[in-house]
Amino acid sequence: MNHLNSVLLEGILVDDPKQVPLADGSGRSKLVKFTVASDRFYMDKQGNKAVETVFVPIQCWGALGERCMERMHKGMTTRTVGRLRLCKWVAPDGSSRKAIEIVAQHLEFRRPRSAGGVGGTEILEDRENESDSTGEPEVLYTC
Repeated sequence: MNHLNSVLLEGILVDDPKQVPLADGSGRSKLVKFTVASDRFYMDKQGNKAVETVFVPIQCWGALGERCMERMHKGMTTRTVGRLRLCKWVAPDGSSRKAIEIVAQHLEFRRPRSAGGVGGTEILEDRENESDSTGEPEVLYTC
């Protein structure tokens, strides 16, 4: 039985989506990554308004990633639905690294009103990989 692994994240794109070369170099699958900044506003112990920002890396595979590169740009508001994935790689200095990232399965984004007149929401979904057997390689990329 699979445990529940589902994430919903809203925030602002802090950079344009970028394609990441895979370690196997085959070019069969495409990996596109970007980072979303998500703010949480709260009152601190002194009663002052405070903000906590978390920067979360997002992975998009295949056609979903290609569409992200075409349509998404820094500064857009986005809502990502996906699952958490532990990524492991070897850094240039030889040390092992790990990071938690979101593998996107559904994306919504809003173009800023200033960038084309009327702001509107666009929805992108990963329809190719609706099952969990997406064929993602165990080692994604090297830095």
